[in-house]
Amino acid sequence: MIFELLETNLFASILVGILFICTVVLCVYYFRFLKIKPNKQPLDLYNQQPISVVIATRNQHDQLRQNLPFFLDQNYANFEIVVVIDESDKELSYIMSDFEKRYSNLKIVSFEWSRNFFVSHKFAESVGIKSATYDRILLSNITTRPASPEWIARMSKTLSGDKKIVIGYHTLASKTSFINAFIRFDTFLYTLSYLRAAISGHSFTANSKNLAFDRSIYYDTKGIARFYNVNTGDENMFVNKATTKTNTAIEIHPDAIIKDQQKPIFSEWFEKRIRRRVLIKEFKPVNRFGLVIHDLFTALFYIISGLIFGCFFLPATSLDIPIDLLIVAGGLFFLKLLIQWIVFKRTMNLFKEHGFLLLIPIFDLVKLILLPILLFTGLFTKRTTWK
Repeated sequence: MIFELLETNLFASILVGILFICTVVLCVYYFRFLKIKPNKQPLDLYNQQPISVVIATRNQHDQLRQNLPFFLDQNYANFEIVVVIDESDKELSYIMSDFEKRYSNLKIVSFEWSRNFFVSHKFAESVGIKSATYDRILLSNITTRPASPEWIARMSKTLSGDKKIVIGYHTLASKTSFINAFIRFDTFLYTLSYLRAAISGHSFTANSKNLAFDRSIYYDTKGIARFYNVNTGDENMFVNKATTKTNTAIEIHPDAIIKDQQKPIFSEWFEKRIRRRVLIKEFKPVNRFGLVIHDLFTALFYIISGLIFGCFFLPATSLDIPIDLLIVAGGLFFLKLLIQWIVFKRTMNLFKEHGFLLLIPIFDLVKLILLPILLFTGLFTKRTTWK
């Protein structure tokens, strides 16, 4: 029967064959995420090494008032919060002065950004890192909040022994909106990709809103100073160059999650995605290949599926799709969705994500439509400074 179908419906058979290959590749890709598991070791309350949390901020007065206490009130024996500010912002200086009176573990580093050539978030972070009292560094952002008072304890515990870099999980605070759900899904999928790569010993990036490392490895790789010409946004390119198969770990305990409190804006997400495309050019070939594989086969999967079902249900088309092949194609289509839902449901539970599981096929199609625009726009994107 198979040979008869090939003889009489060769083109339709080729389409179903391509759909089969796409389904297998994507399912294998999703199954790899099942290896992402939380560290179940209990916290050591008696061996907490000192650590510096570095936060760079500019023109973010409300965020400082609302979010800084969540960092300062952590349950940890010996830590400091290093906040890098623009000294020309008088209102910001007054806000920080008030915090200084209440918290002895707050350290403020100020300089006038307008007089510096490198007016960027990366440069401000590097100033904070060099000014930190302790050699163990934990990066974050003032637009975020730790999920619990044990955030520092969880990240610091993993940053020990031969583990010099710890990659944490960052997400958006859940809101009831389509844009929020879409951006959380996109962040979720990209984060799963680099967490899985870290587990396999091929780390390629991280989000600097939840990243811990030893300052010695930062200096050994010349930190982020070597990447001022790369418009990387929040991603930390130094991870791509500094990680090895043995010196990097992930920390995904629910208490170690960082949640961004900002209301998602589609234009800002679009700009970040363009910067991510620019960043991919700096990755190693094996990392670029992994990311391209998912985008390519996802696009092929939906395009071929649309072509097969369209040819069958639209009488105006000249291609005759036998019911046997249509059943196979339908089975492959729903198999891919089922595997994706099962794997993502499990991983979403790990990270306390919710609200977008059933919308994933729609989000896949939205990303498919936006992908050519992102690729084209990325070709003409230049480095911009932090506003």
